[in-house]
Amino acid sequence: MRDDSRCSLRRRHPSTTPCPAHPTPRHRGRNKMAPPDPAAARRPGLPGRALGILYFTAAAAPLLAVWATGVEPESRWSELGAGLAMISGAVLFLQFWSSGRFETLSGRVGIDRIMGFHRLAAVAALLIAIAHPIAPLVPLFIEEPRGALLLLGEMLVRPRLSSGVAALAGLVVLVGFALLRTRRSVRYEFWRATHGPLAIAVAGLVLHHALTNGDYSRAPWPQAVWLALGGGAALALFFAYVLRPWRMWRQGWVIESVEPAADGVWQIILRAPQRLAFRFRAGQFLWLTIAPNRPPFHDHPFSIASSPRMLPKLRLIIREAGDCTSAFGALEPGRRVAVDGPHGAFILPSGGGHVVMIAGGVGVAPLIGMLEEAADSSDARSFRLLYAGRTPAALAGLRLIESLSRRLDLRVMKLVDASAEPPSFEQGPIDRRHIAAIVSGAPPNETYCLVCGPTTMMEIATDALLGLGVPAHRIFYERFDYAAGRGALDKMRRNRALAIIAALLAVAAAFALR
Repeated sequence: MRDDSRCSLRRRHPSTTPCPAHPTPRHRGRNKMAPPDPAAARRPGLPGRALGILYFTAAAAPLLAVWATGVEPESRWSELGAGLAMISGAVLFLQFWSSGRFETLSGRVGIDRIMGFHRLAAVAALLIAIAHPIAPLVPLFIEEPRGALLLLGEMLVRPRLSSGVAALAGLVVLVGFALLRTRRSVRYEFWRATHGPLAIAVAGLVLHHALTNGDYSRAPWPQAVWLALGGGAALALFFAYVLRPWRMWRQGWVIESVEPAADGVWQIILRAPQRLAFRFRAGQFLWLTIAPNRPPFHDHPFSIASSPRMLPKLRLIIREAGDCTSAFGALEPGRRVAVDGPHGAFILPSGGGHVVMIAGGVGVAPLIGMLEEAADSSDARSFRLLYAGRTPAALAGLRLIESLSRRLDLRVMKLVDASAEPPSFEQGPIDRRHIAAIVSGAPPNETYCLVCGPTTMMEIATDALLGLGVPAHRIFYERFDYAAGRGALDKMRRNRALAIIAALLAVAAAFALR
């Protein structure tokens, strides 16, 4: 499940363990294909490839605009430095659109992939920005390194370059703090309150530097592109910091109930006003702010653990993980909340004869919602759930899962790291044996696999599924953290992102050689 217990799963990877399969399928002889899914066709967002092409085109636009001016290039190394500067600046402005909040763009891709790219692009923008003043001095560095360093120092203190130098310093702080936050105990709210304003300041300095320095800044087409990129970033900020929080707060959601769901886990039921039209697919998530706090600096992401048929109520399953979640047990019914959603592309695919789900800890939340949605739509496919946790008491939603097993062709295996109590539980932690057992008998090309949980567990699960012959395009997973992991599918995602950055660097090289 997606929540700020997400943070807890980053810090404490729940151990996993296998558990016994039980219910006998009751749907033999029925059509095993899932019913049509018209909602999936209407989901907002661009396909991943189209989104990548759009991003590449926007990031390369400043260079293409300069290319179209016909201005005579200087030395190749100077042109490389200028090209790198333009790529870095464009990537920075596009960061405001890759925050995962704009479903019209990224609704089909998923926030974990978008934010993973956001993090990688930020590091790339910083490294390219550092390289751009060094590139023109490469020949001098080769001939006389000390003189090149002196000249570089002189460049950095020139008054007309002060906005660029300040932007570079701000970018170092911005990216450095973002990377350190995942390794240090920094309050989420403090991070949200500082990250956005600092990014705005850096973007303003970059825009000033782009419009006031160099031969190309005075040409109409490059100026128009930079103003368009800056205006687009301002528009994204308006939606994220003004319009969206206003919409969230005026909807009128409230907390209906809060109940313990497992050790350190709470089930929260939200209720929307009857007038509100809220549509979602099970497995998606929302951003939640609890009064008296207000969005946007206090909203946290949580997976929806219920079927759309439960509306106007929503179920959340949330683990205490510090920050706001540590006080969830004391929330009283009637407390006002602000909701932004739905978001995310982690939903139950249609088609195929079998669905395998693998959950760790509160990663079961979106999967419970999917199972409930399947039961409500009389989905006749074969479902299998491998659910892992530290102890039996740490497994949330078992009663609900048991009730769903009476409505679906659902087989459940429960794993615990503590001493298992057969036949109800099997001994973990999770490994390839457990994955092979839950997949056994399901033809790989007819099976969809959905994985959600701690990073290490997902790497083990997805790598095992690939090794068992399940095609990559039939494996869906959602990360709690946004840093790319070490699994094969994580590397595939990272390589696709790196390919976009590499293509932009190739454009900068071509620009220098023109």
